[in-house]
Amino acid sequence: MSQELQVYQARLDISPIEVDRLWRFLSEDERSRANQFKRAHLKRNFVAARGNLRELLARWLDCEPQEIRFSYSDRGKPYLQNFSPSEEIYFNLAHSQDLALYALSRHSAVGIDLEYINPNCDVMGIAGRYFLPAEQKIISELGDLQQQQLAFYQLWTLKEAYGKATGQGIANLLDAIDVSLLLESPIGEILQIEGWNLNILNTDELAIAPSYAAALCKQANRE
Repeated sequence: MSQELQVYQARLDISPIEVDRLWRFLSEDERSRANQFKRAHLKRNFVAARGNLRELLARWLDCEPQEIRFSYSDRGKPYLQNFSPSEEIYFNLAHSQDLALYALSRHSAVGIDLEYINPNCDVMGIAGRYFLPAEQKIISELGDLQQQQLAFYQLWTLKEAYGKATGQGIANLLDAIDVSLLLESPIGEILQIEGWNLNILNTDELAIAPSYAAALCKQANRE
């Protein structure tokens, strides 16, 4: 990763003391959203994910975490509200189970996705409904079920990361962009789609358990 683009990770299964510390950083809106969760671990994960995001942004902006104010696009993508264009930081976060990934960049819009690989997921059934024929073919030709599951989730995270980076969301992208080439390329290889660089993240390099898949999308030619 370049110094202008960094990927961070954080555990969300934090202690009650740490939850209380991060809670103090959150806005009233974030606290209200946290309180809507009925299950304690989901509330904890939300507080941890947002609190850690604020701490990361505060380091980049040299401010206090609670000073940060967010606005949201019509599709819910957050961006900084109360900093000048010269201080603009592009960021995105993803979380699954008890793990979160964050992507921060000074010059390029970014999207990141992380998914826990559910061994009970009907990957071929879902791929048949939502993925392109070339993508379905690659998954179906993998003889090992674990390889099929990994390929499915890699495809999903690629499309999700692209949808988050572009602000389009994933709903209309599942069968609209073809990312099959990345399944047949070395991990980290970049695919460019309409001015966006897309790649599968190496979970070994990130020290993430092999039960996860992750992908990154960044606006091209902005650095």
